[in-house]
Amino acid sequence: MQGQSKSLLSRLWITAIILLVVLSVLPSPRSARAQQTPPQLSPSEALQAAMDPFNQARSQNNDLTEADTIALSLGMERASRDCLALTANPQDLTKNPGQKLALGRLCLFGQQFEPARVVLVDYLMLPAPPEREAALVLLTHAFLGLKEQGSAEAQVLSLLSGYPYDAQIHLAADLVIDASEGWDSDPKQGLNWPATELCEKQRTATLPLLVQGKALPVKDGEVTASTLFADALRCVALAQSLCDAAARNTMEQLTTIVQQPNWQHTAELALMQEALARQQMVGQPSPLPVLHAHQLNATGSLLPRNLSLRRGTVVLAAFALWSPSAAERIRALALSAPPKSVYAITSWSANAGGADAASPKMLAALRTWQKTLPVAIPLLIVPDAELRAFHTDQLPAGIAIREGTVASNAVLASDGAVRMTLLAVQPPRAAR
Repeated sequence: MQGQSKSLLSRLWITAIILLVVLSVLPSPRSARAQQTPPQLSPSEALQAAMDPFNQARSQNNDLTEADTIALSLGMERASRDCLALTANPQDLTKNPGQKLALGRLCLFGQQFEPARVVLVDYLMLPAPPEREAALVLLTHAFLGLKEQGSAEAQVLSLLSGYPYDAQIHLAADLVIDASEGWDSDPKQGLNWPATELCEKQRTATLPLLVQGKALPVKDGEVTASTLFADALRCVALAQSLCDAAARNTMEQLTTIVQQPNWQHTAELALMQEALARQQMVGQPSPLPVLHAHQLNATGSLLPRNLSLRRGTVVLAAFALWSPSAAERIRALALSAPPKSVYAITSWSANAGGADAASPKMLAALRTWQKTLPVAIPLLIVPDAELRAFHTDQLPAGIAIREGTVASNAVLASDGAVRMTLLAVQPPRAAR
């Protein structure tokens, strides 16, 4: 629900932002990198590529202004109070099913997940609920709020069996996969295997779309092809963690897709290629033996530091100041990763675009941002070429390296991605 609220807020000013981007002479982080190897894109595709950092930031947690956060908290508090009041004194809404569904939405917005579950189940028990698909999606959210991933998965399976595959089904499956992946390294226990079942359903529905050069349409936009591609790769990583042979077949299909002529000269191609390169790196030696960095110390000074990537366990958390969820994700990594293994890394170019050179303004911003991290996590500024060696076009990203071998390389887009990164630094398990 918070993501939906963020989307509503964002759409109010998206047009103004686009105009600013078009008129601006300052390069964005992605467009600055593109200048090094000019893509052969049409103007519309080039604009789409240039908008990528903004779109990344807008889709992450913590992207609201302070005023937005206060207003959202106020609305959620009101929704919580009204949900409890209305469910404590239930009205007969049999003849007005739209109001019953609205009550379910209200309770979800107020994070009253058990009342939401009850209301939505009642709605679905009506003789012919007019918005059954929407109610199943909302019930999936309710079960996830209650930490009942198995019940949430059951709702998605009901959606898959009863409706044509669409964007809201895809995104509901994404939420369940995220809530389930990475919890247990035992292939016969935990929640990873139910997540793989939904992965298989997603793959069956979305790979044919990618072969056709299509995205997944939604009412006010689309689930982009690069998102569908990245979701398939996320499922490859999950299958690989379980030593599931299905991972190899999917990788072969995705490798073929990016070579298709219908993706050439599109902004989506670069995103898909980078995502594929990240996953292909897993199980291979680190592309760099050493990071040639400057560490930002506690006094705000920059000190040279070379970080070996050939020994022990290293978790590189790549970030930029425009990735609002980065600090949260890095803190989550630090809580469970091996001691002294997590390093926050960035480059000058990743933050400001243009030349990969220090500036007083950017240094001051990094000093301020560093205060959001645990003291034990070093902040390293590396050459942009070394940062890009790990295909870090999407941020924040987590690169887990164990004894010189890349164990995981993923965008930290969710809590599940953080858990999968942490799972990768555990001792390897024998193939089944």
